[in-house]
Amino acid sequence: MQTRNQSIRRASTALLCALALTSLAACNSDSGAAKSKSAAGSTPSKAATTPAAKPNGIDKLSAKEIYDTGMKTNAEAGSFHEKMARAGSKSDLRLSATECVGNVEISEKGSFEIIRKGTDVWAKPDSTFASGMNSALGEKSFSTEKWTHGTLGNPLMAKLASWCHQEQLTAPDTLDAASKATKGAVTTVDGQQAVPVVLTGKGESVTWYVATTGKPYFIKQDSTRADMQDLTDDGFGQSVGAKVPTGAVVEAPKG
Repeated sequence: MQTRNQSIRRASTALLCALALTSLAACNSDSGAAKSKSAAGSTPSKAATTPAAKPNGIDKLSAKEIYDTGMKTNAEAGSFHEKMARAGSKSDLRLSATECVGNVEISEKGSFEIIRKGTDVWAKPDSTFASGMNSALGEKSFSTEKWTHGTLGNPLMAKLASWCHQEQLTAPDTLDAASKATKGAVTTVDGQQAVPVVLTGKGESVTWYVATTGKPYFIKQDSTRADMQDLTDDGFGQSVGAKVPTGAVVEAPKG
């Protein structure tokens, strides 16, 4: 079955195994709240309001159609903000197909900032992550005072960039037709009306929520398993704003 919990979130391979660094999603700043404004010098009247988003009819589709449409709609947005949390790791990232900006934290292994712009990748660790990486690599390639740079052709930097999971935009996931997924009743999720798609098995479950008003974005994933990620997506279509970092830069070792 090709779902987020199986096909998208995979463990990293040998280069980072020394640190037990897993390749998880979440690339993924909060979207800004709408603010009412009055013209300077004028007497405020009624606060400006944003028209309520209209129902999109997604809840009338099958569970598979809802899931597939949500993933496709996120990809079509071009960019979004994603927060991920699971046992031992979390990330807060803004991403598009070619850009990624944010932070990744791994329990007991430390954290690092990540920037991807095109094929270039920069990472800046905290002291714990830098120490662990330098020990595993046998050289001082990471420093809290410097950005480590490489391209996607560099195995090490490609593994760090894999946390951004830009395949969500280039090849959105689909639910296998044979999956025993069910559609739930429309509910409210973080203030947004959404329809849940629930997949259960062996006493565990994962629930995906797709917005039922406005565009049918995939907005949240909840799992009952500690080793499976919980996700929230927002800020659809907003600029990622990846920029070449300023300050000292060291080139990553070639793997």
